[in-house]
Amino acid sequence: MDETSLTVEDARSALRQAQVTCVHDLAIESHGRSLPLRLYAPPGKGPFPVLVFFHGGGWVTGDLDTHDGFCRLMCEWAGCAVVAVDYARPPEHLFPTALEDCWTAFKWVTRQGADCKLDTSSIAVAGGGSGGGMAAVISQRDAKCDKPCICFQLLLYPLLDCHTRRRSHTRFGQGYGLTVDLLEWYLGQYLPPGTSRVDTRLSPLLSDSLHGLPRTMIITCGLDVLRDEGRAYAAQLRAAGVTVEHKEFSGMRHGFMNYPAAHDEARRALLLCARTLQAQLRAE
Repeated sequence: MDETSLTVEDARSALRQAQVTCVHDLAIESHGRSLPLRLYAPPGKGPFPVLVFFHGGGWVTGDLDTHDGFCRLMCEWAGCAVVAVDYARPPEHLFPTALEDCWTAFKWVTRQGADCKLDTSSIAVAGGGSGGGMAAVISQRDAKCDKPCICFQLLLYPLLDCHTRRRSHTRFGQGYGLTVDLLEWYLGQYLPPGTSRVDTRLSPLLSDSLHGLPRTMIITCGLDVLRDEGRAYAAQLRAAGVTVEHKEFSGMRHGFMNYPAAHDEARRALLLCARTLQAQLRAE
């Protein structure tokens, strides 16, 4: 085609399609409710490997917009599509509603993702804090299916044990951002009265069935109340024969990756996530 015959509109459209991430808000049904999703797609025709992302915020405060930057970066830097899940939040919707929404969104990707140019043979899950815990639960549930679909999980300073008080709870329980008091407030908003905190849907670290889980990266913070449960999960996954990479950012607090303008380490961590995600999804 003679490039000089292009219209201005054609030229603008071609550049946009070649360089700009496409973002679409959509909704699916989950247990009789509308479940919003946000789909990020990189340039190209696809199908694209896909990351299903569950935001943090103690189940209560996060949403699609609070973690939009992370999703855009993973889409742009890792070259994968991202499906961010706007699960129902407490106290309006109590446990396990958020988790069931996450499972519904994940299964939608496996069953209908091809219609959105997603490569359903190359699926990863990720989340930070409470979202990281839900990603771990979704991976455990998927691993028990006849044909597991998740090839990789990315757990960012995850909340994995709502029952056990660990040394990092005492050492970093006050003065380091996420406090033990705030963590208890989140749980108070999330849990119906009488809920057992040893339920592995709340505390996936306590599961006695970790074999067959997908390859895993866990990022922990040295100054985080949740540090020790991330360390423990990495060790338990290795003992179960799971391939695990664990990276700890020693001087960082919980949620530091949300502030890349403030921390060089946040930018390094984001790049590590993107590189690892790209390599793991390409390996499929």
